[in-house]
Amino acid sequence: MSKNKKEFISNVTGEVWHKQLIKRWHKIINQVGTIIEDEVHEGKNGTSMVLKKGSKVIIDDIRGRILPQYRVRDANGKVWFVTATNVEFSFDEDKKEPNSNSEPVYRGGVRVDGEEGDVLPERYEKPVTTEEEIKKEKKDNKTNG
Repeated sequence: MSKNKKEFISNVTGEVWHKQLIKRWHKIINQVGTIIEDEVHEGKNGTSMVLKKGSKVIIDDIRGRILPQYRVRDANGKVWFVTATNVEFSFDEDKKEPNSNSEPVYRGGVRVDGEEGDVLPERYEKPVTTEEEIKKEKKDNKTNG
């Protein structure tokens, strides 16, 4: 248990629990997730049903704060209630990838880093900052005037 998670004890069952941090609902609803571990659900008459590891599901709803769950639909349209920690999203994997330390570049409110060439025409003259730009400017001034 990490230091920042406060421990609570249920007044009814006596069970110890921690609040789970789940994603904001508007970022999760209607997203496709992947099941991390098999979900086993007990059915009537001692039967059990299994949602296999690696299954793709669509998130319909979020419920609960103590043990949060996602209401999901599998490929066959069956509704399952899956613990929130057992679903992984593709945008979670994107965050795990190492990113460059450079800051993103914006021009006119549009992110342009990683693009080939100029995306938007420059409206204003930028100050000359590198030696190459200074040399280029001097060369242009000699040829033009």
